[in-house]
Amino acid sequence: MSAERNLYAVEAFLPETLPADSINSIRTHLLHTKHIDSVSFISADSALADFRNHFSGEMLDLVEGNPIPPFFRVTLDENSRNPVDLAELRNTLAREEYFEEVQAPVEWVETIAAWKFKMIFWPISISVLLLVTLSLIICNSVRLSLFSRQLLVENMKYAGGSHFFIEFPFVLQGVIQGLVGSGLAVILLMSVIKSVADAIPMIAANIDGLGMGLASVVLLVTLLSGYFSFRTVRSFLMIKRHEQE
Repeated sequence: MSAERNLYAVEAFLPETLPADSINSIRTHLLHTKHIDSVSFISADSALADFRNHFSGEMLDLVEGNPIPPFFRVTLDENSRNPVDLAELRNTLAREEYFEEVQAPVEWVETIAAWKFKMIFWPISISVLLLVTLSLIICNSVRLSLFSRQLLVENMKYAGGSHFFIEFPFVLQGVIQGLVGSGLAVILLMSVIKSVADAIPMIAANIDGLGMGLASVVLLVTLLSGYFSFRTVRSFLMIKRHEQE
């Protein structure tokens, strides 16, 4: 979704030499154009520096001087962020005589718009399915652990052990397993994403909040593991209590 918002922008390239008053006049005209939310002027030097930050300098060694002209980057307002308005704005600016070239990622936006529902629905559905599966695995593993130690748990209960005294080792075991398992998975995922981001700069620019999201996943899995361990042991103890009554 973050990458999609960044795609709703049009870059209109200017001649290499243009007076400052003409630049201000063009900016004012753009600000009053339909669908435009903001206008930024990028000088040739700034464009070259940004290019060097994202791509190898070897690409520029084949040409002399600065091959990147100055340009305006305009973004669409919130209500106009759709493929139709983006294409309309691109065509409108292309008809202006003071722009040498106008570019907009219309094809990318159309592809994302067509696949947006699938890109949101299926990851969420798979995540919910994985959480349900994880909960079942945790419950079954704790039950198996309880059955293997059933005699020990019953002796602890007959000896006067409180529910907390009996439940704590199992809950602690579940928390540690959830923390270690999810932590290792997140570390592996981060290493894969870092490798992909190093190869594709566009991905690296849109993963700023990924660390916080993955930390939330580790916390969620750890809490689920602890909760279901507690619930399973408590249910087992309540069943034994009713059997004794």
